[in-house]
Amino acid sequence: MPAVDSSKINVKILSESDNLKGFVCGRKEIDEFIHDEAWDFQNERLGVSYIFRYDSEIVGFVTLSMADLKKERMKSEDRLLIGKENYPALQVSQLAVCEKRFKNRIGTFLCDFCLAKAYEFSEKAGCRFLVLNAKRGVLGFYEKYGFKLLPKQEKRIEPVMFLNIFSKNQAVI
Repeated sequence: MPAVDSSKINVKILSESDNLKGFVCGRKEIDEFIHDEAWDFQNERLGVSYIFRYDSEIVGFVTLSMADLKKERMKSEDRLLIGKENYPALQVSQLAVCEKRFKNRIGTFLCDFCLAKAYEFSEKAGCRFLVLNAKRGVLGFYEKYGFKLLPKQEKRIEPVMFLNIFSKNQAVI
């Protein structure tokens, strides 16, 4: 299936009236989150979910929340020169693409959206990094996008990855 025309993707914040039952990404815990937990998560102000539609089909969603990245957990070459212990970050709490659309560049579009939100927050409240806990099967996708693994992530089921949103080495896929 060819890439979708990203200019035709409609993005909106999740509302209680959204019917998400037809969305399936193929990962049970993520499908359960968007079907059963996302609205309560958002209602409690723990994160905001954005729904992406192509025509009337839900092709993906992203849930964003606030976070920080501990300087001590990073390699010295990835640390900022300023001496803060924690760096402000935007957490990609959930990111999923409809399983019928895996090869349509929707994932890249969702990452671009997250990056744009991080830039927006950097101007309003301070935000330097995007962070996420990645499923092992998609580490390569995030690495191609420019995310890096924090050190000592070999034993974690969902390794922590980060992206310096102002890095000169940022990849575009």
